[in-house]
Amino acid sequence: MKNRSDQRHNSRILALVNLFSYMFSEEEDLKTTSLFKEEIGDIEYDYETYHNLYNGVINHLSEIDDLISQNATDWPLNQIPKVDLTILRIASYELKWDAKNESPVIIDEAIELAKEFGSENSSKFVHGVLGGIAS
Repeated sequence: MKNRSDQRHNSRILALVNLFSYMFSEEEDLKTTSLFKEEIGDIEYDYETYHNLYNGVINHLSEIDDLISQNATDWPLNQIPKVDLTILRIASYELKWDAKNESPVIIDEAIELAKEFGSENSSKFVHGVLGGIAS
C-alpha cells in the first residue's frame, strides 16, 4: 500500500473498504456497517475525514449515482466494477458536497485509488467520469 504516512489518503482507503462492503449489506446492517473496519493495521488515518466521506456518500447516494450515470452514459451502474463505482462515489461526493480540496486534487486521489485497487483500465475510466462531473 502506498502513501502510508498520508492520513487523508488512508482515510479514503478506509472509506473505500467500508463503502465497498456497504454495497453488499442488508438494510438492517446499514447502521453498523461504518463500524465494520475502523482501523487499517498500523496505518494512521484521519478519523474525521473518514467519517465525513463514509457518511457523506451514504447520505447523498442517490444523487451521487445520478451524477455517475449522467457521466458514464455507456455504463449502467450495475455494470461498473464495484471497486470503480465505490471510488467514483467517494470522489463525486467530494467534488459536489465537500469542497475541502480542489477538483484536480480529488480527481488525482481517485485515480491513485483506482491504480491501487482497480483493474488495469480503472484509472482511465475513473478519470473520464470524474472529469465530466467536475466540469
